[in-house]
Amino acid sequence: MAKGDIVVGLDIGTTKVCTLVAEVTGDDGRVDVLGVGVAPSAGLRRGVVVDIDQTIRAVEESREKAQRMAGVEIHSVVVGVTGEHIASVNSRGVIAITHADRQVTHEDVERVMENARVIVLPPDREIVHAIPRGYALDGQNGIRSPVGMSGTRLEVETHIVTGATSFLRNVAVCVERAGLGIEDVVLEPIATAEAVLLPAERDLGVALVDIGGGTSDLAIFVGGDVAYSAVVPVGGGYVTRDLAAGLRASMEEAERVKLTYGTALVPPAPRPRRDDSGLEDAAAAAGSDELAEPTFIYTPLGDAEPVERPVRILAEIIEPRMSELFHLVRQEINRSNYGHLLPAGLVLSGGGAMLAGARELAAEITGLPVRVGCPSGIGGLSESVNAPSYSTAVGLVQWGGRLHAGVGRRDHGGGIAAILLWMRRVIRAVTGG
Repeated sequence: MAKGDIVVGLDIGTTKVCTLVAEVTGDDGRVDVLGVGVAPSAGLRRGVVVDIDQTIRAVEESREKAQRMAGVEIHSVVVGVTGEHIASVNSRGVIAITHADRQVTHEDVERVMENARVIVLPPDREIVHAIPRGYALDGQNGIRSPVGMSGTRLEVETHIVTGATSFLRNVAVCVERAGLGIEDVVLEPIATAEAVLLPAERDLGVALVDIGGGTSDLAIFVGGDVAYSAVVPVGGGYVTRDLAAGLRASMEEAERVKLTYGTALVPPAPRPRRDDSGLEDAAAAAGSDELAEPTFIYTPLGDAEPVERPVRILAEIIEPRMSELFHLVRQEINRSNYGHLLPAGLVLSGGGAMLAGARELAAEITGLPVRVGCPSGIGGLSESVNAPSYSTAVGLVQWGGRLHAGVGRRDHGGGIAAILLWMRRVIRAVTGG
């Protein structure tokens, strides 16, 4: 019985590591949040491990916090992976049904998926996911589950996600050295989609952009399944660095200012009021506080005293970087050839989605309707993770919950069996066992 099982999601990001503990409470894989732990991350750049020791410490710290809050021991996790090394391709597999009764079996489904996974890969890359988008039987397309149906020719259209073996191995080593087993490995935008996308959006056609610290993940869903995935090399951390350079401030101070006062759209310049004759209002001419431009206070590097600056300069620094991000997203959508199949528009998630004006700027640049997605479909301490920045972690436990309940996503390449086989090879290579 899956009900009552504990499932843990581990989101190892560029700016933070988040460990989320949940309990499977329904036969459909529904989960209740029991605890969450967040630790600063300094060991990754653009989703790639650059300092193993710092990453291990961050994983251990977030795990300890989550354990204390949840009151349970954590032994294994569902891990999210991302980074510029991630790539995807759609592949088609075909087999003949040779049984006397011509009925499709589970073994036939595995065989056609194995056929679809036969793609040319460089020796330094691994398949992370092989997700069937739909089956065809004797030319009849649109079949969701062919098992039990009769036919002679079975085909499958599959979305295959690959990653650099060395980068994936480094993530695995950090998790294992932190004392945790790996239950499954999931591409982060696919996990995020579990938490923030509506079934109707998946069916209509929707693009999801998860704005992380070092990178932003894009996943496009058409007809209910993922059709395209990519990683954009710009994230919210770039905005913070731009602010730190422009304001001559520390990264910590720049992050505080961004979260408190930042906006992705430059506001219109304030105009003094005029009376009926067209002359400026006397109060405005005298510099009335009522019409004064909003300001913020921060402490520059090396200065003992804080200074006051107009809020407008923050938007003038932030908008170019966020515009770059959304232009790159638009380019990826156009490259996917699915841009005309997105009536549900664009959904923003991740920490960068909380920046004021991000939704409006994304809509302006991409030409799509845009909404900000928050985690949904969870119980327990859901208010503790009710923000876009927790979407990936929530999606990881929802993915794990459905796997525990036996109703997980139809993933035949990056699922438990394939990933654990790969993990055993990795651990043997690292430990020499």
